[in-house]
Amino acid sequence: MSTLLAQKVSSENDTKEIICQVLDQSDKLPVVFATVSIKDKNNGVIADADGNFRLPYKYKTQNNVLVISSIGYETKTLEVTSLLDNQKNIIFLKPKIEALNAVMISAKKNTPKKNFENVREIVGKAINKMKANFPTNPHSYIGYYRDYQLLENRYFNLNEGIAEVFDAGFQTNKLLFKDNQTALYKFKQNSKFPKDTLLTMAYDNEKYKYIKDATISSIGGNELSILNVHNSIRNNQYHSFSFVHTFKDDFLYNHEFRVAKKLYLDDTLIYEIRFFAIEDVTGVKNTADGVIYIAQDTYAIHKLEYFGYVVGDADPFFSVKIEYASKDDKMFLNYISFNNKFKIKSRNDFEIEDISYDQEDNAFFVRFNNTVDRTTIANSKNFRFIYKKRRLKINAVSLDNSKTVKISLINGAISSNEELNEENMKALKYKIKNVTDITGRALNKRTFIRVNQFRELFVQEVFKSKTLPENLYFVNKSEKLSESLINKDVLTNVSDYWINSPLKATKN
Repeated sequence: MSTLLAQKVSSENDTKEIICQVLDQSDKLPVVFATVSIKDKNNGVIADADGNFRLPYKYKTQNNVLVISSIGYETKTLEVTSLLDNQKNIIFLKPKIEALNAVMISAKKNTPKKNFENVREIVGKAINKMKANFPTNPHSYIGYYRDYQLLENRYFNLNEGIAEVFDAGFQTNKLLFKDNQTALYKFKQNSKFPKDTLLTMAYDNEKYKYIKDATISSIGGNELSILNVHNSIRNNQYHSFSFVHTFKDDFLYNHEFRVAKKLYLDDTLIYEIRFFAIEDVTGVKNTADGVIYIAQDTYAIHKLEYFGYVVGDADPFFSVKIEYASKDDKMFLNYISFNNKFKIKSRNDFEIEDISYDQEDNAFFVRFNNTVDRTTIANSKNFRFIYKKRRLKINAVSLDNSKTVKISLINGAISSNEELNEENMKALKYKIKNVTDITGRALNKRTFIRVNQFRELFVQEVFKSKTLPENLYFVNKSEKLSESLINKDVLTNVSDYWINSPLKATKN
């Protein structure tokens, strides 16, 4: 093969991808955030909420092997060469779950202490052993970061990139300590997904964009910092989010715990413990629940899922999903996903665009931004015009076109000698009521759409002992990520980390 041809093939393989989806073998549902590792290498990728992931084609040409795992499933190994090109590869994982014996574990305080551990005691031990189970030495991890809005199952404003997060250890403040920094190696808005600037406007306390009964911390000033704030495992000594508050001090006392299942991750037995926030913490308007996954042998916290609800609403107004993975004797971040729901004023409210006066027709023309329901304009009493403190008598109301209403005045209502120019129109006052558009939207009534805001980081490689280098540009925590400097040509193996963009086909 000539050098030129070899270079062409290599370039094509650098951009080509294999598409896969991980499903539960029993119910055929996606295995959310399954871990996909490259065997005998220290890197991999996390499947998304639909079980989808992209794999660079080079791993097929190099005859690599995938190791796919998730808590509650048997780990699966397969050769990349077995995966097909130009179609989605479905990979099934077999559940590995056992029912808990009530004698072994109990949520009740008054159960005889024989051959079991109380659920609350398990959670308490997990919290007390966090210093032993999580790293206190400097380390870093490189991962795929993204933030986006999800509206009617469509992705909007997808920003994504590859970032290296430097952490001086769990004993330090994640946001404030000087050696806790992030470097971007790639970052941009994905042009293949739709953009909508309305969805990215700042929160303004219910006028145009707001979160009902909640606020998002402004600490840090960008989406990545907001994501970091909501990692209650990493920030266990500091306030994270409602209703966990400070995980180390408040989590155990803010919740009631229930037994769920006994799961396995390879041969590690993990308790899946469900919990519910008490009403004294949430108040009567909200509820919260979730699941915590704790290893039986070390009491290491492997995963935490938390959901906050408005009472009566089955769809959470925020959710946090965090998973840590064991690397030798310590737990390192595997992924974090934070979603909050916000409301934003729709662009399509029914409004008046302009009002003009035609002297020859002796009529006002009111132009709306949408098609008018003609049945709602029949009553002339729905229209009132006052000019220079004098109410103008109306002769008839009709549609001039689908979006314009003509209000004809009686003869002499406005003197034929008086020109209603732009200056004189300032003396005009009007009131229009009970008029709707053809969709039934009332005039000047604000309508809001509900949107999900996601911020996510999926780790692809962990460096268990790595201090903060001096040759990198770091993200300014008070500025937008899009304004951060990119560290180009710093990683010699940058192709080992890849952008795992959502598959648009899964969001119709």
